[in-house]
Amino acid sequence: MGKGILKYGGKSGILPKTKQIFHRPIRPMNEVELQKEKNKESGYAEGVPTPIINGKPLPRKQPPRKYITVEDRIKHIKYPPMSLKEMNDLPEEERDAYKRAYYRAEFLKEAYLEEEKRLAKIDQLKTKIHEKELENQRKFEEQRKIESIISSLPTMQKLLKEGLIKKRTPDENKLLKEQRKLNRHSKELAEKEEKASKILELYHSSSKFITNEEQLEEAIYRAFEINVSKFENNQTSIDNKLFSNSSSFIVGEINEMKIKDAILGEINGKPGLEQVKDTLSGNRERLRREAQLNMRGEV
Repeated sequence: MGKGILKYGGKSGILPKTKQIFHRPIRPMNEVELQKEKNKESGYAEGVPTPIINGKPLPRKQPPRKYITVEDRIKHIKYPPMSLKEMNDLPEEERDAYKRAYYRAEFLKEAYLEEEKRLAKIDQLKTKIHEKELENQRKFEEQRKIESIISSLPTMQKLLKEGLIKKRTPDENKLLKEQRKLNRHSKELAEKEEKASKILELYHSSSKFITNEEQLEEAIYRAFEINVSKFENNQTSIDNKLFSNSSSFIVGEINEMKIKDAILGEINGKPGLEQVKDTLSGNRERLRREAQLNMRGEV
């Protein structure tokens, strides 16, 4: 065994490195490759002047890669200008030269097609690997979310130490106290206004109350001796309105009175609580004077 064989590990020699058949891509970039190319940092940084070579500025970003399809490559293969049958009629040396050129072109075409199939399988394998990576990333994100949720759950030691309910901070307790105080005052104010409105309604109705014997005797005298016919006529008209088809007229009048009281803030046509408050505070008189001044200015 000579020194030359020992140099290659006891083998008679090594095979040469395989050369690439296609030095340029045979297809455009797919979505995955475009995304990787987009995320790749390339070009010149901001503030760096653009280099100029032979009077032409270099592009700041890498231009899109050029590709040549297998069909275009096959179209550019040079075949002999005659068929195999025509080659057989030529002299031996010329015939062999043409046949070598023909089979060389056929082998190149076959190599192109086989290389295209091999690259297609590699692309499919890369696509499967990318999809698997995306699936693993999705599972990892889901697992991380579950772990974060589990880690955020209170443990028995934490419950025993801090309690089941989270305690409020001093600022939160102060804010809650002020909010409760505001709600209580608002409720008390609403109750007082409702009570004052009822008292005012009672005050307006008190003018018809009978408070002594003289008023009672006078009311009986008027009802049974002076206003008997009027009382009977009123009773008849009320019965007719209640038991006739015109009962909707009474309902309309009542609703109209309620709407009027709600708009004007009155009680049965008499001043309501808001009007009394405006009168006591002076707002009513101020508004009246402003209205008079505006009217004089327009005149």
